[in-house]
Amino acid sequence: MQTILRMIMCGALAFALPASALAQTDYPSGPVKLLVPFAAGGPTDVVARILAELLSARWGGKPVLVENRPGAGTIVMTQAVAKAQADGLTLGVATNSLLINPAIQMKLPYDTFKEIVGVSMIATQPVALVANKDFPANSIGEVIALAKKASEPLNYTSPGPRGVGHLAGELLKQRAGIEMTHINYNGSAPALTDVIAGRVPLMFDIWHSARRHVESGALKVIAGAGPEKLPGAVQAPILVDTYPGFTVVAFNALIAPAGTPPAILDKLSADTKAIVESPQFVERTKALGISAWGSMPKELDAWFARETEKWAEIAKAANLKAE
Repeated sequence: MQTILRMIMCGALAFALPASALAQTDYPSGPVKLLVPFAAGGPTDVVARILAELLSARWGGKPVLVENRPGAGTIVMTQAVAKAQADGLTLGVATNSLLINPAIQMKLPYDTFKEIVGVSMIATQPVALVANKDFPANSIGEVIALAKKASEPLNYTSPGPRGVGHLAGELLKQRAGIEMTHINYNGSAPALTDVIAGRVPLMFDIWHSARRHVESGALKVIAGAGPEKLPGAVQAPILVDTYPGFTVVAFNALIAPAGTPPAILDKLSADTKAIVESPQFVERTKALGISAWGSMPKELDAWFARETEKWAEIAKAANLKAE
């Protein structure tokens, strides 16, 4: 009889537990899909696969499957996350385009701020302004002076139109009062090839991507665009020292469909934070030049809000719209 009573009481306690506690116990209830907005092999894909492997291990071997959904400047992947069932079983790895696209797209197939919720930051990467080795300017002051006396706008490029590198150039134009023309490329590799060949003199790129070419002497670094000195190039100045508030970093963050239960978001955030700050993650991503950074949803949402406002102001001033 006592055994039966204990069973009844345990059952009653289970029903009395808040849904959040039960969700944390049960999650994930099936395979988790982790969507990546680029083709396999790039830095974002590599980060996602390491995160997926470590999440699976933390969840007792439950599968976390990476799916590549490239296209339309990350819109294809973001739409898939936004329209997925809000059960925590479909997640995405977002980049700066998540926050830039609303500022430049006349219409998106989803509402970024109503259908997407931030889970945790994963990592940030520094952005740098680099130049062809024979470019006559060697500092940001010399670049500005050259641009102001040139009869035509200076050309610069980035890994892609309307991405973080493109808008970093627009921000420099606005803060320095100069004219520059963005030359569109589809990807960092072809853009770097033409900067090295001298067909385009300047480029805003992820520092990890450009660094080996700087170290080989094929390129030179003009300045870092982030809040801290560039790893491996501490002699290079940072733009924020010349233009206060000039801070541009690339990021990867975990996102989920809006409406995902708070308990699942909390568990996802806590587990992701624990993983990206672990020695295993830091060691395995060291070669990518990233800074691991985990965060809880409210912290990430606040960061998203600040970045969104910044990109919207830059895009509006530059009159940038999707082609």
